[in-house]
Amino acid sequence: MEEKEDLYQESIEKVSEGWWASVMEEDGCYSKAQEIKQQAVPAEEKEEQQLEDRAGEETDWETVETLYENENVITGTVIDYNKGGLLVCGDKFQGFVPVSHLDDVLMLESDEARLSKLENYVGCRLFLKVIECDQRRGRIVLSERAAQTEPGQRQKLLDDLTIGQKVKGRVTNITDFGAFVDLGGVEGLVHISELSWGRVIHPKNHLQINDMIDVLILQVNRNQCRVSLSVKQLTSNPWDDVQQRYPKGKTLNGTITEIVKYGAFARLEDGLEGLIHVSEMGFQGNESLKSHFSEGQNVQVEVVLVDAEKQRMSLRLVN
Repeated sequence: MEEKEDLYQESIEKVSEGWWASVMEEDGCYSKAQEIKQQAVPAEEKEEQQLEDRAGEETDWETVETLYENENVITGTVIDYNKGGLLVCGDKFQGFVPVSHLDDVLMLESDEARLSKLENYVGCRLFLKVIECDQRRGRIVLSERAAQTEPGQRQKLLDDLTIGQKVKGRVTNITDFGAFVDLGGVEGLVHISELSWGRVIHPKNHLQINDMIDVLILQVNRNQCRVSLSVKQLTSNPWDDVQQRYPKGKTLNGTITEIVKYGAFARLEDGLEGLIHVSEMGFQGNESLKSHFSEGQNVQVEVVLVDAEKQRMSLRLVN
């Protein structure tokens, strides 16, 4: 077990608290929700709506931890929302339900359409389970989907997961920092750095909601019910032997993947891209790159420089 943990330690260190924090808040969108509440809700109910500002202050953590450990189903009333999910008031505590943990998954909606649907949840009562409780940070995460699973299923799954194990899951949410994957009762995160050996402009270019994918277990935190996953480590790293396969001067075909002000990136194979700097294009004057290239265009290039350690490759356009 120690050998496996050492093998993936470099990837594990990338999974910081900042990435998980966005499960609880996205772009500070509560301000809009609170403005709507102040207009729509009677004065006597405003105190309840301000629970978010007093997160954790009046929480009965002993009760919450018991609910979490026993996987009890509870009911909660939705009192607020943002594009990331719902703020719910339960008995002696409040918590957050991420959109990916609602029965009615809204991931394919635009932000405006999603917010409109989430607004309709305000005042509704939901059946939920506590899937994360962190007293130190005053954070409680709830799930409507988990409330439909048998008691003990989450803990059994967590106990069965091991570092280095290959499992299959369904993509439930895609964010700027990665993708969340449901493993059958427990949700794991594939960070953007673990999606591909090559550059990832945005996770949505690689995955879609409801995709069934194979993933590798990098880390399991059973106390906080967090699982870190990888897609790229199920395949060999194409940079390992890149200098032997792509020696300087070799000519080959590539596909333009992105155009930037200083040149264009070309994919040579899955997970392996090189930069054609503007100085290596043979253009005269200040010609617009977009007048010569488009994403998906096939080009012929020559290898100029390969830096396997930094995973960089310089290319020259062959006219």
